[in-house]
Amino acid sequence: MPIVRGSSMMSLGTWKARSTKYQRFLNISNVFLLITSTILVFSSIVLIKFYHISKLDFWSMWFYINPMLMIALGLYTFAVCVYGFLISNQENRCLVSLVAIFLSIAFLGQIFSVFTAMELRNIINNEVIDPGAVIEDMGHYGEVGYEDITSKWDEMQRELRCCGGLDFDYGYQLWRNTPLGSKHQSVPDSCCHEEIEGCGEGKAVERPGLISLGIYKDGCIAIIKTKLKQEVEPLMIVYACVGVLIAIVEMITVVLACAYIAQISRRRRRDDMFTRAASAAVGNDEEYLPALTSKETNF
Repeated sequence: MPIVRGSSMMSLGTWKARSTKYQRFLNISNVFLLITSTILVFSSIVLIKFYHISKLDFWSMWFYINPMLMIALGLYTFAVCVYGFLISNQENRCLVSLVAIFLSIAFLGQIFSVFTAMELRNIINNEVIDPGAVIEDMGHYGEVGYEDITSKWDEMQRELRCCGGLDFDYGYQLWRNTPLGSKHQSVPDSCCHEEIEGCGEGKAVERPGLISLGIYKDGCIAIIKTKLKQEVEPLMIVYACVGVLIAIVEMITVVLACAYIAQISRRRRRDDMFTRAASAAVGNDEEYLPALTSKETNF
């Protein structure tokens, strides 16, 4: 009997040590994913607010999908990591299984996100933007039901200090091909150096050679294309490499979580086996104890 009990205690200690090791590895991967998910959210905000790539959906939908997917993945992975920390000290198979499931979803999303980054890089390098798509998008400026397009162009023109479309120096003249320019010979007031109501009236037909038109002359798309080639394209390459690393860590974490679940299951079966063996042994010992009655003594 002492041998069985000693074996049980030794096995329990071994299982505890292994469980602690699994928990430590899971916590390390959670820390890594927590940091990278925060960087992911920050990077997507920079792409949206500073480079305005989500506003280029008239060029390609990938310009909108990529940053939105990045920010969604970052927030999702951050939430999963927080959950992983909360259940890290609990040896519950169901709770650990949820970590594996959640990170499997994150892994698939990360692979797709890397694909969108490479697709975006190819578009920046190889595809020429269609002037007709730009004019069509600009043509909805100021129309009822297209407030999002109006807001988009106003924001780009104010922050990038640009006006209109595709060219430097006379990009503002592209507004002449829109209802705003053809009817009123105007550009949006957001093109003006000092934005006041009506400041853009009559500016769409002015010659670019004038010393000061009081508006920005460079086209917004021309400025953004320069930024895309010089800054966003290398960023997409870096993100693709980091994204692959994140996906590998997520997959390793899923494997570790599954191994931890299997280890918990084995330990529980082993504990049940020793418990039944100990109970059976105690029952057998009691069969050999002398039966004492009220009339019998040990003397």
